[in-house]
Amino acid sequence: MATLIADLRFAGRLFRRAPAFSVSVIAVLALGIGANAAVFSAVDRVLIRPLPFGRPQRLAMLWEDFSAFGMPKNRVSPATFFDWRRRTRTFADLAAWRVTDVNVTESAAPERVLGAATTANLLPLLGVRPMLGRTMTVDEEGPGHSVVVLSYGLWQRRLAGDPAIVGRAIRMSGERFTVIGVMPRGFHFPDAGTEFWVPIAFRAQQLTGRNSHYLRVIGRLRDDVSWASVREDMTTIARELADEYPASNRGVGITVTPLKEELTGDTSRALTVLLAAAACVLLMTCANVAGLLLARAEQRRREMAVRLALGAGRGRLVRQLLTESLLLSTCGGLAGLIVARWSVKALTGLVPQALAGSVDLDLDGRAVMFATVTTAVTALLFGALPALQLSGRHTGPQDLRTTTSTGGDRRSARSHHALIVGEIAVTFVLVVAASLLVATLARLGGIDPGFRADHVLTADVTVPFPRFADSGRRIAFYRDVIARVRAIPGVAAVGLTSDVPFTSRGNYMSLRVEHQERRGGLGQDALFRLVSAGYLETIGARLRAGRFLDERDGGDATPVVVINATLANQYWPGENALGYRIDTGTGDGAPLWMTIVGIVEDIKERGFDLGPKPAVYVPFTQTTIAFFIPSELAVRTLVPPRNLAAAVLRAVWTVDPEQPVSRIRTLEEIVESELGDRHQTLTLLGALAGLALALSAMGIYGVVSYLVSERRREIGVRLAIGATPGSIVIAMLGQGAVLTVLGIGIGALAAFPTTRLLGSLLFEVSPVDATVLGSVAALLATVTMAASYIPARRASAIDPMLVLRSE
Repeated sequence: MATLIADLRFAGRLFRRAPAFSVSVIAVLALGIGANAAVFSAVDRVLIRPLPFGRPQRLAMLWEDFSAFGMPKNRVSPATFFDWRRRTRTFADLAAWRVTDVNVTESAAPERVLGAATTANLLPLLGVRPMLGRTMTVDEEGPGHSVVVLSYGLWQRRLAGDPAIVGRAIRMSGERFTVIGVMPRGFHFPDAGTEFWVPIAFRAQQLTGRNSHYLRVIGRLRDDVSWASVREDMTTIARELADEYPASNRGVGITVTPLKEELTGDTSRALTVLLAAAACVLLMTCANVAGLLLARAEQRRREMAVRLALGAGRGRLVRQLLTESLLLSTCGGLAGLIVARWSVKALTGLVPQALAGSVDLDLDGRAVMFATVTTAVTALLFGALPALQLSGRHTGPQDLRTTTSTGGDRRSARSHHALIVGEIAVTFVLVVAASLLVATLARLGGIDPGFRADHVLTADVTVPFPRFADSGRRIAFYRDVIARVRAIPGVAAVGLTSDVPFTSRGNYMSLRVEHQERRGGLGQDALFRLVSAGYLETIGARLRAGRFLDERDGGDATPVVVINATLANQYWPGENALGYRIDTGTGDGAPLWMTIVGIVEDIKERGFDLGPKPAVYVPFTQTTIAFFIPSELAVRTLVPPRNLAAAVLRAVWTVDPEQPVSRIRTLEEIVESELGDRHQTLTLLGALAGLALALSAMGIYGVVSYLVSERRREIGVRLAIGATPGSIVIAMLGQGAVLTVLGIGIGALAAFPTTRLLGSLLFEVSPVDATVLGSVAALLATVTMAASYIPARRASAIDPMLVLRSE
């Protein structure tokens, strides 16, 4: 222990004598260790730790596989769900739910609250017991049972955490629901926004319906079955249903996905990429610090020679040098924890929505332990090579006489060069990955969405049922809201829709075309949007032919519809679709033929990634259906949209003071959220790539500086016998160029397999895009050559007389 303390004191004195060197090393280590600790914290919380359910590794999500129609994961029809539950031999139980929402006016201002209508076995299947009360029973599953299980957050926020809440009735959307239980803090399923669970109510006709797909299904595997057996079992069931119900199930399979995989989705890939990138940066950090120590070792030849001459053994020198490395790494690790604390919040956006309620990214004991281990390993990685080389170097009288290098240590130079080549290769891969994401965002940003997102404010104004079950009352309410909002100063246009662009990837309706034979299978459907007059103009849709919907299209007028260009081209290729009639299934069981009065250019309703899909825009005043309602308000403004948010709220509450208004956001924010994961990943990966680029520049600067110091005598002699300063610069740059070319070549080979990890994060960009590879190679070469030039220029300014005199 006394020896260790002595070594630490000696290391401290050395660092104080070279504060610039010490601070630069600690700063580099802090960035590398901090980045790794932050990313590990996110990976640990999201990917490594089990889900907060009972035996979560046995839970799976099930979907109808409509791959033949471009949808490998489609929601499930009620009849199909009950067939699965009856026939499965590998699942212990299956449960289903659909998303629902209610208006809550209890104890405070009206609020729209999201929840789930579930089969009674959903919560027990997840293996989480309620904190208070109980969950639903099978007897309460169905129409006529108004019971509710609350989330901890809703219980606290709206009901003041009343401990006697169980058995009490609360009003939700005008109905009285009896509270039967409260789930524990942190429990949210299917996602963080879910705040209550009520029994799902199937009407008799729904139990036999196979063409209405709105259920999500989860299952718990039996203890004695494998995932392969489960998939084989469900494939058999899919074949049986296809044989028995060919009209609805032919060509339809079943997709089974582990719940953890389903909930993490693309986040798993993004975090894996970031963890790999952070690890690469840490290795580069170690290589850079090792290079700095190797260069510094040349200045300590005389010190080592003196200590050996005085009787110190090689092991004693190695221990001293490793102690110095450990002290540097410890300081870097402590500073890295501060960096990690700042950085981890930047990763919050990558937490999947389904886990956001139970995952709070922060540095906990596991992250600190990871940082501690990383610090120790880092000390060995960057400290071992310089320690072994310096302590193992042959020393002689010349080392005692001078501290000036008289000849290069070839082994030291080779080690230093190998480290730099590795750094450049890793940097190439990281910068290529970041550049591919930049190219992806550029491609997505260049796509025409079919609407104008600027100066549009949106808000959810879903009306409650059964209070607004009457279609006439709904129409009157929405007309009054539109009139009030239109009268607000600064409003240019206003409209309503069932789904604002980018907020739903589904909501289809079957489609019939008058005088055309119905196509077989499940391919004849369209995106269905129930809208008001003025909505399409409000979002800036472009008219290809005909007209938009307007005030003439009321309940007593001829039923009309606006369609998109894809639908027009699909059913009337090469001719004008105006005047033809279609039925979108909104006639309460009877055909409701709607005349096409307008054709708009395709709107990217489902987001940037998905291709065009036939779509219809139906006036809400001409249908009495209640399963689609125009719940989303869109307001085009002449001023910044957020400036009118309060006025829009007041306008709605003037019509109905109990009507909640939620999710107030601009259309530009919705578009940005579509790119959010990619933006977040690009920002973090770009930061790591930038750090790697800086480390590479520092590394190449260090190696050329090292070469200059090693070859100082040679350069002096060459200058003395007539070499020009320009030839010296070119020679030094040549050394850096060789290392750069080797690094880029190795990096290019490594980029081919590694960039494929980005997978689904890319859009219309190849993982081996030649333009990106060439651009990154040019960038890296420019940066490394610029870093080489400074020490090369310094070499050309050496005074040969001073060098020769010192010899």
